Amino acid sequence: MLLFLPALALAAALRLPAPPAPATLHGHLDHAPPGDTVRLNYGRHYGPRTVKTVLNPAGNFSIALQDLKAGTPVQFSYAGQRTSLYLTPGDDVQMTLDFPRFDESLRYTGRGATVSNYLAQALWKFEFGPAGTVPRPEPTATTTAAQMRQQADAFRQARRDFLTTYAKAHPLPADFQRNAALDIDLRWASTLLQYPGYYRALAKQEPTLPATYFDFLQQLPLKQFDQYLADRGIDGNTAVMGFLTNYSNRLAPSGALSSDPAEAARHYALAQADFGPSTASLDRAMYQLYSWKLDSSLDGVVAAYPTFRALNRDSTFARELRTLLGRQVAVRVGSPAPAFTLLDNAGKPVALADLRGKIVYLDFWGTWCGPCMQEMPASIELKKKFEGRDVAFVFISVGDAEAKWQKVLAAQHLASANSVHLRSPEKDDVASRYQVQGYPTYWLIGRDGRILTRTAPRPSTGSEAVAAIEQALAQ
Repeated sequence: MLLFLPALALAAALRLPAPPAPATLHGHLDHAPPGDTVRLNYGRHYGPRTVKTVLNPAGNFSIALQDLKAGTPVQFSYAGQRTSLYLTPGDDVQMTLDFPRFDESLRYTGRGATVSNYLAQALWKFEFGPAGTVPRPEPTATTTAAQMRQQADAFRQARRDFLTTYAKAHPLPADFQRNAALDIDLRWASTLLQYPGYYRALAKQEPTLPATYFDFLQQLPLKQFDQYLADRGIDGNTAVMGFLTNYSNRLAPSGALSSDPAEAARHYALAQADFGPSTASLDRAMYQLYSWKLDSSLDGVVAAYPTFRALNRDSTFARELRTLLGRQVAVRVGSPAPAFTLLDNAGKPVALADLRGKIVYLDFWGTWCGPCMQEMPASIELKKKFEGRDVAFVFISVGDAEAKWQKVLAAQHLASANSVHLRSPEKDDVASRYQVQGYPTYWLIGRDGRILTRTAPRPSTGSEAVAAIEQALAQ
């Protein structure tokens, strides 16, 4: 005989734990633009869950997260604005803000609001609000390494003091407080790691770094870093991943990789001393270094790859770097530019091969791209300087609807005798075959169809762009 028990009785009989209570976020947004969607992202950094709802005409919304098992960083976004909060099972939090003063006006009330209020206040105080008594560390062309360290140390201490003071007045969960303290340290370390690159860009020369400059890394728990890398939610992992990306400046402070194969062994020796010889953090740091240098130091990555392949233990990183490297090698300087055939603004098919014998100044852009549109007046002037010469200015619009593309071409008077305007639908792979990572991107292709440079000067550089094209014509 079968006995069917009610669900609750069956759960009690089997001693199953009750499901966690949902966490609910209610919100009221004054003066918010209509027509967008409220989104909450949370969970693992590499596959976060997303829940969404509409903002009603009165500016209100409500979302319940049913599957939280513990305190979880959550990212709120609406109409291009976003912020971080923290929700725990059973929380019932009310968010209020005035949209034009998003970060300044953000407040939380209700059960579980304490941590989110800390995040909102810290964000305004230390990132987006007016400068405080302790200035944000921002290097200039004259900032020395010692001055950068002083600025960063003072700013870190101010953030630590704020966390301590807030936690005394509004008790924070112990695990959140530990992670918040680590995030402060990681952002401090990232600032110091970024200094060589910022100085180089501003001062147009290499910084003078003391032999002990990178000793600040000894203040971080790098040999226990795997536990922080594993799963800290969206906001926490932002600091972790940002640090590991900036760590490349510790290994290659000049910003470039040498084509000497022995350099990779030196990279690994430094990283192993910091993270330990066999850690997931080491694998991630080295992958970040070599994948991020593919554009600027391709030959250096090619030289380092055998060492990476021998010492890396993560098969996913090995596969990804091998794929990325193969694609980049296919478009290295001196290689034939990837072929394409696209329709121009008159509906006529145009192939890259049709332009053989001319220098091609190739511009990947889109009407949706603000920096691209800002370059267009300079593009018009640059084209005029080469009228009647063997230069074709080829503009490939990526991801634009045809009607909008045609409208912008006409309104901005972009068509000319020495320019070719093509449109690449999103499903097309021209931009991906050229390994375009950002817009606008400019290339120079020689008369023989081979790549001269993947980083041609922008039109707005004026004489620099002219000189690059003149040099290409002289080859």
